Amino acid sequence: MMKNRIMWLLWLIGMAGATVVTGSWLMAAVLLLSALLLLLSAAVTSLGGRKTEIKLSVPRAAERNENFRGRMTLKNQSAWPVFGGRGEILWENLFTGEHGEIPIAFSLGSREKRTIEFEACSGWCGCIKVTFSDWRCSDFFHVFYVKRKAVAEGATVIMPEKQNRDFSFLTREGFDMESFRYSGNRPGDDPGETYDIREYQPGDSIRQIHWKLSSKLNHILIKEASLPVSRSLLVFWDKNTEEASPDEMDAMAESVSSICQALSQDGVQYTLGWTDGQEICQEEAFTLEELLRLLPQMLKNGQNPVEDGVSLWMDAYGRAEYGKIIYFAKRIPESLEEFSGGEISILLCDGIPADNRWNTMVYHAQTFAEDLQMVVL
Repeated sequence: MMKNRIMWLLWLIGMAGATVVTGSWLMAAVLLLSALLLLLSAAVTSLGGRKTEIKLSVPRAAERNENFRGRMTLKNQSAWPVFGGRGEILWENLFTGEHGEIPIAFSLGSREKRTIEFEACSGWCGCIKVTFSDWRCSDFFHVFYVKRKAVAEGATVIMPEKQNRDFSFLTREGFDMESFRYSGNRPGDDPGETYDIREYQPGDSIRQIHWKLSSKLNHILIKEASLPVSRSLLVFWDKNTEEASPDEMDAMAESVSSICQALSQDGVQYTLGWTDGQEICQEEAFTLEELLRLLPQMLKNGQNPVEDGVSLWMDAYGRAEYGKIIYFAKRIPESLEEFSGGEISILLCDGIPADNRWNTMVYHAQTFAEDLQMVVL
């Protein structure tokens, strides 16, 4: 744009000089016409783009290291055309901090609607936020421009890859399943505790029949099994202990996902906790489907090492009263000693192992899948 301004300035100076030297009316007319064109162009620019509606759409999920396609829809709701619209679509992986920009150029006729496709790619898992905000509307000669505002955004999630590894050490028998509480509003599959007594329905298992009560009341009653909602196991991902590289954040996400998927597939129910900025999130993971629902939430934000997750947890909930804790982090915080009276197994990504107080295993960002095979929980 600066080049065009300089060229127009030289043109006007040259025409003004030629008019003075030659005294020609023709030169004066060309000079006047050039000035009027610039004034008209400036006026059109000031009116263009005021009523432009912009929307972004991206797929809900994408694959790492593969381009995902998005669309930007523009609609000029005014009779004034838009010349030389320019801006940048900004994208950022909120989990790893990876970011980039995509230059966009467009023009719109009177009340015209058009769609522009774009592509982006991230090498790590996480939530990819895509935005288009400030843009410029220039004149036909690209001499003048005005800034316009837009609020358009979208998001897509790159999920951790499913690891086809044998995590046979994560078995239901490997955890103390005796210390748990039960749901008061949802039946389950644990016959050790009765959730409710109801009448028999077609399809009910004969093993559920409450024989003693059925004989007394002279009709068949069924014992509904209870659903444990707080097993003795907590899987806690603390992203806030220390600055981690995108590769390390990605490896931690893959490791947490892999361990949790193995637990869910083996029927081990557990509490899943993680840091989200300076907040603590915790959810009960009943099934693999619920775990897959929670994973995008875990990838919404990355690290925020102002205060470690153990301290945040204790501020919010007090000590973690679980029989066993699997703790994922980059570094072991000092507050971990007061975190729980139960057994703690620590999985550090490229971190420094602790002393013999805890069962600690260090895995590496580049070889985490192989390293996890050596875990003993």
